[in-house]
Amino acid sequence: MDCGTCDSAPAVVVEAPAPVNVSLTITDKARAMLSDAFGDTEGQSLLVGVLSGGCSGYMYDLQIIEGSEPDCQSLEIMGINVQVPNASSHLLDGIEIDYEDRLMGGGFKINNPNAGSTCGCGESFG
Repeated sequence: MDCGTCDSAPAVVVEAPAPVNVSLTITDKARAMLSDAFGDTEGQSLLVGVLSGGCSGYMYDLQIIEGSEPDCQSLEIMGINVQVPNASSHLLDGIEIDYEDRLMGGGFKINNPNAGSTCGCGESFG
């Protein structure tokens, strides 16, 4: 809003990072858990994305989806269909998807060489 009493500031230009061709790995344990989750259903993919939030700035978002999402890279990793949104490709290039058994149940863990900092829970990074 311009009240006319101050000089107007120029518009801020926000540039999205250019998409990068993602390379990622899935451990044998994570692949086994994903294969169980997919079952015999054809056409499912693992969507690996990033959400704003968490203790460190970003949170990982893993979802099993039907079909494909627009503006995503489709990868075939060890028989698992993986989709990565181009908008977050620069944050996810080089990650390793692992599965860990824990005392209170297991869960997927992302090892990310791009993360400057990570949360103690392992679910967020910055």
